[in-house]
Amino acid sequence: MTAADCSRPNVLLLVVDACRADALEPYGDSAFGSDGSRAAGGPATADTVSAPETPAASALADEGTVFRHAISPAPWTLPSASSLLTGLDPDEHGATSRRFAIDRGRPLQRDLSAAGYRTIHISPTTWIGDWLPQGAGFDRVDEFTGPRHRYFDGGCDVRDLSRGVARGPEWYATVLRRALASDAPLRSLGNAAAFAAAEATGDAWLDDVRASERAARLADERFAEAADGDRPFFAYVHLMDPHLPFYVPEPFRTDSVRPPGCDDYADELEYMDALMGDIWAIRTGDRTLTPDEQTSLRTRYADAVHYADRVIGRILERLRERGLADETLVALTGDHGEHLGERVTEPGSGGGSGRAGDRTLLDHQASIRLPLLRVPLIVRYPGVFEGNERGDLVQPHYLAETVRGLVGLEYDSSRSLLPGDEPRPVARASYEGVVRSHPPDGVPTEALFRPRKTAIAGEWKLDRVGEDPSTDRARRIDWTATDTHPVSLEAVPDRVRARLEETLATIEESESTEIGTETDGTGTDDGTGKRDVPAAVDERLSQLGYR
Repeated sequence: MTAADCSRPNVLLLVVDACRADALEPYGDSAFGSDGSRAAGGPATADTVSAPETPAASALADEGTVFRHAISPAPWTLPSASSLLTGLDPDEHGATSRRFAIDRGRPLQRDLSAAGYRTIHISPTTWIGDWLPQGAGFDRVDEFTGPRHRYFDGGCDVRDLSRGVARGPEWYATVLRRALASDAPLRSLGNAAAFAAAEATGDAWLDDVRASERAARLADERFAEAADGDRPFFAYVHLMDPHLPFYVPEPFRTDSVRPPGCDDYADELEYMDALMGDIWAIRTGDRTLTPDEQTSLRTRYADAVHYADRVIGRILERLRERGLADETLVALTGDHGEHLGERVTEPGSGGGSGRAGDRTLLDHQASIRLPLLRVPLIVRYPGVFEGNERGDLVQPHYLAETVRGLVGLEYDSSRSLLPGDEPRPVARASYEGVVRSHPPDGVPTEALFRPRKTAIAGEWKLDRVGEDPSTDRARRIDWTATDTHPVSLEAVPDRVRARLEETLATIEESESTEIGTETDGTGTDDGTGKRDVPAAVDERLSQLGYR
């Protein structure tokens, strides 16, 4: 079927933050083990971790096309989401840890708006919100967060009033006592009352970085408007779950598993606060996760995936109830994956004081490993993407060219998922290092700042650090396990190796091209690495472990 044969569908792009492909049922459960036990590379423990239940993703897969080998172009949100909205690789559009703005390419929302589409943006205000260029240009922007913890300036933050106390009567008694003892008792009580009212209406959860329920409600409001309108819509919906720190609403939590030393959920919240404070030490290898910690974190991640899937199910159900399902292209993907305690065995890999074999990987910084790059990609559109699987190598940002082709715009068929088009045979991904202003003082940053890039073809992966070909490391991919095994460069077939090396050189050439004024932020750069970031965004970045 060619692009010219298609009418102009609605487009719903569902992006699940930090979602590994193997966390969804259509891809198996290699992150957890087929019998619920930890997979290879996990800690030696008798504890078991059940794979997440993802019925919404499974139902979408049954109706659509499952792309089994999808590779994110970057291991974190800013560049990967910018790629999703432009169709370009990070080295092409320029939105990386060095340059936050899209310097080349035209975001999909602008093209579709010019073509008569109503463009809708629903996301948190961290790396996607309209304070950044990639979040701008939509006709309607709904930025959600969780509950506010300080409604009245001068009053105490609700998190301080309730620290260490679980929900229930004790929470109210403790908050009341602490508020009355504060320097601004009336304002503190007002903050607590407003927070409690928001939670009672089901509009908020305990933390302020999870608000997927609100995202579902906003999506339904936009669907209702679309059903009454005469324009097709493009809706970008970005859910923060299952991003660290893995906070999960109570009905979705596996209470039988907790971090070591935690007797209840209040203890677990304190543990997670401390863990996020240690995140840089974990990244450098100066702090390793115990087997019990890995089990508890992997369990909470599975809980968060289950919760995100439930929200996705609600969104798709509302789409169907509004009579829009058959005329809407639905795409479900992740912006990147997540490390869940995998062990690094290469000596010196941490860049910190960690010894060989001691480093355990958590979150998605400073790595281009397969668990961070392999993401789910499921696309449904009647007559085009339905009831099948594809095993060719693709990247989620090919969705931009796919949509351009479907609606009759000029598009690049080598970056398209449309049947009959042939995607380029090599997937590429790059990482420019952490944002320079993020690591706290005293953190060894040499390894964290080093750019990394990778090229993938079939079962072969070639990694490079910086621009030095002598750092090239070859790996053979086990797609079933979402894992790779180091091999010698000579083990890679000559023709494949040449293609991979050519791709890495292409990334370097693109990165060296002047694409705009290089700054370390969204505004001015005074040479100190400080960024002009809204205060509310800066706070959420800290809570998510970026600062």
